[in-house]
Amino acid sequence: MYLPKKQGIQKKRILDKIYATGPISRIDLSKKLAITPATISEIATNLILEKHIHELGEDETTNKPGRKKILLTISPDYSYYIGVELSEKFLSFCLSDNIGTIIKEKIISYDSWNNNKTLNDSLFSEELTQFITQCEDYHPSAIGIAVPGHYDSLNESIKTNNPFWTNFSFTHIKESIKIPIFLKNNVKCMAIAERLFGEDKQDQNFIFLHVRRGMFNTYMYNGEIYADKNHLIGEIGHTVVNPSGELCECGKRGCLQTYTSESWIINKAKLLYENTPHTFLKQLVSKKEQLSIDTLIKAYRLGDEGVITLINQAILYFSIAINNLLMMMDSEIVYIHSELFSDPELASYLNQSIEDNTSLVDLQNPTKRIFKPYRPINGALGACGLCVYETF
Repeated sequence: MYLPKKQGIQKKRILDKIYATGPISRIDLSKKLAITPATISEIATNLILEKHIHELGEDETTNKPGRKKILLTISPDYSYYIGVELSEKFLSFCLSDNIGTIIKEKIISYDSWNNNKTLNDSLFSEELTQFITQCEDYHPSAIGIAVPGHYDSLNESIKTNNPFWTNFSFTHIKESIKIPIFLKNNVKCMAIAERLFGEDKQDQNFIFLHVRRGMFNTYMYNGEIYADKNHLIGEIGHTVVNPSGELCECGKRGCLQTYTSESWIINKAKLLYENTPHTFLKQLVSKKEQLSIDTLIKAYRLGDEGVITLINQAILYFSIAINNLLMMMDSEIVYIHSELFSDPELASYLNQSIEDNTSLVDLQNPTKRIFKPYRPINGALGACGLCVYETF
């Protein structure tokens, strides 16, 4: 349906607000968006006719006399999207509807391919095309790709200091696939999906911290990714915490990620494996190349002193970094997405370390911390969230 430019913008704002705070009434939308009740009613009526939203019923949470508000909410199954995450360890694909319900998913670990296959843009295009074929009956409206770095639209490549992605190009993929494709940093995708699909429907400012091979955080401020055009913003892993520390791949010494990122923790665990005769790590895996975060969590639980020291140090630096962020960013929630903190004991220890290292207590408002369950499909679902946001 054609809408004048102004109404098109208003429609996007209304949909965004229903996603982020719904169910919500027409009058509350009018107040929050400063759009006249008549315009809200007209656009909402059109969205109901399109089956993009529907009336949920009366607001039973208020006891005020008079006619109760009618709540509006997003309709499921209005449209479908394919989300993909590119990772150094795996490819993940999912098909979701417009409220983030996953209908199909596929995760390909790189070690599942035979030795003749290595990930490149041709192989990725082949796998993506196969998944699109499997989803044809749902007529996906768009494809989102969550990238491990930043999308360089000029060169159709990934901006990252990881040499794994140096020659990876999206040119052929975008030329060969006719469905609209949107690309963005994987952590920003997950933050967008958290705002649109998450359980905390309060449209709050929040920080989303992600720890995997490296570290990155993004900041959702007033419904938008903060400083989205500046690719340095969010590179928390490359903030220096020890100028005399180890040399990071970025060229600086003592970056936060050299203490806290998964790849650095595992590399240090490999040294423990080689040089510590009585480490439990040797009982858990037969060779150092098999070490993983899950292995380290098991060794931690068994009381391995070297692993305990390694992980406790990572948690200390991470807690300091979180407190530093909260002194600079107005955030009601901090989401923490890391395989390491899928362990309740380590999550509890991080919470305690944050409390122990909090300064200026009288000036700081309580900030909710949510440990986002770590799943390999989260980045792909985040890419579906990106599609929803871009196609309002």
